[in-house]
Amino acid sequence: MKKAQLNKEYSKVMLKAAKATGRKETMNLYKKARLIRKELHLDEPEYPAIHVS
Repeated sequence: MKKAQLNKEYSKVMLKAAKATGRKETMNLYKKARLIRKELHLDEPEYPAIHVS
């Protein structure tokens, strides 16, 4: 998935979690959002490509 798609999916899941009524449902949605967020950050480098020496 592309970043824009992942961001859109993440925001949808977070809105559903905000509207969820039960604790179990809410936690499942938060876990799904966490997985999406993790996938988003896998593409980003841990440090900048340019190093200052």
